[in-house]
Amino acid sequence: MLKLGKTYKNTPKGRSKLPSKPGTYNLKNRNGETVYTGMTKNLNSRIKEHHYDKSKHFSYITITPTKSKQQARKIEKKRLKYHKPSLNK
Repeated sequence: MLKLGKTYKNTPKGRSKLPSKPGTYNLKNRNGETVYTGMTKNLNSRIKEHHYDKSKHFSYITITPTKSKQQARKIEKKRLKYHKPSLNK
C-alpha cells in the first residue's frame, strides 16, 4: 500500500488548512475509497477548483506535499495504478 499524507474534511475549514505547495492529493468518498487522484504545483488552489466541480463526490482530501512537481508526478502515477479511481477516466 502507498503511504498517504494528512487527511482533511471537505469543508471550508478543512480546505483552508491546505498548504500552497506542490504535491499529490486523493479525493475520497464517505467510505474512505479514493475516487480521484491528482497532482499539482499548488495544493490549496487546486483543491478549491475541485470543490466546485466534484464536491458531491468526495468527503475527504488526503494530501502528500512534495518538493517538486516532478516528484508529485511520480507519486501520482503509482497511486493511479494502485487505487484505480473512478473519476480518473
